[in-house]
Amino acid sequence: MIYSPDRTFSELVVALSTILDIEQETKLYHAWRVALVAQELARRELPELANLVFYAGLLHDLGAIGLDDHLVHLVVKPEARGNPAILDHPQRGAAMVTAIPGLGDEAAAMIRDHHERWDGSGYPRGIKGQDLAQGAILLGLADELDLVLRAHPGAPWSSLRGTLLRKVRGGFPPELLATLDEMLQGPCYADIATNVALELKMFEVIMALPPVNFRVPDPMKITIDLFAEIIDAKHAYTAGHSHRVAAYALRLARCLGYGEEELQRLEVAGLLHDFGKIAVPRAVLDKPGRLDRDELQVVRRHPAWTIELLSGVSGLKDLARDAGLHHERYDGKGYPYGLHDGEIPAGARIIAVADAFDAMTSNRPYQRTCTPAEAVQILSGGAGSQFDPEVVAVAPCLLT
Repeated sequence: MIYSPDRTFSELVVALSTILDIEQETKLYHAWRVALVAQELARRELPELANLVFYAGLLHDLGAIGLDDHLVHLVVKPEARGNPAILDHPQRGAAMVTAIPGLGDEAAAMIRDHHERWDGSGYPRGIKGQDLAQGAILLGLADELDLVLRAHPGAPWSSLRGTLLRKVRGGFPPELLATLDEMLQGPCYADIATNVALELKMFEVIMALPPVNFRVPDPMKITIDLFAEIIDAKHAYTAGHSHRVAAYALRLARCLGYGEEELQRLEVAGLLHDFGKIAVPRAVLDKPGRLDRDELQVVRRHPAWTIELLSGVSGLKDLARDAGLHHERYDGKGYPYGLHDGEIPAGARIIAVADAFDAMTSNRPYQRTCTPAEAVQILSGGAGSQFDPEVVAVAPCLLT
């Protein structure tokens, strides 16, 4: 295989948490801070769960992937408790995480309960005390700390301490608040107070993570399949898109004579080709009419995010360009870089045809749905301009 599971798994989870936290080209680092703070609390309170708490922290807001705005903005609004999508996001995220090998039910339970409070004042179930999943209260406190830091950027802990304690009083055990206070009076605060420090600390933590007990054969295949489903969950009309694109790309590649190792690489690239699209706001993705200039620029940035993030995953960096360059055109008029035929990797040229075929034959709000035969005819018309002629030449294999 192209990856060693442990390192690739941790880096891929970090990449997913990063793309979930991108807002208008800016990395918010919310999940990173929650993960690092909760892990440090766990080392003091629940040392046997520290690494699982870290992964749960990275993915704690996964269930908010389809919201119109980032959760850090939504939860501070007075109407937040009346928004069903906000109330449901912990359980939705838990359902997604349950299927991830190595995390499963235990991490999912932490995510499900991370907005519950010790005194029963939280949501979605209003449970309290020992009824909360172990580790969940640590995620909740780290989450509250991030919101306070976000409202007072650059402030020292000494000036934020009172603000946080007043905000969370009753919702957390006093002894846990004392642990956090002691922890942040030391070097830990400097590690999480700024984005630059967070970057350095995250690298250090990833390098020190122990092996994951996956308990299943081929855990990365399961994880990548699940991540493809998460990518497609961002907007309403693309359910199954990433798996279909991967399947079409494999069919084209077999017709072109690709070997088994090349096919494995291409399948993963196809499954993750829209990874960067998670950063595109849902209002832009689901817009039924034409995009304006600014919206178009946001959409055209997503392949670059795919390349950047997958390049940071040691086991997947060699296929990052195959995944991310599928919107380049054979004639150099594509995006994000305007590459020409020979500059575009062969895998990306195959995925470009597979992606276009699926877009044309799927129900999309902005276009008429084509029959497969019509789609192949349109692909043939784009040979030599939008698409690689050699790939288009085998496109009829998509009809069988």
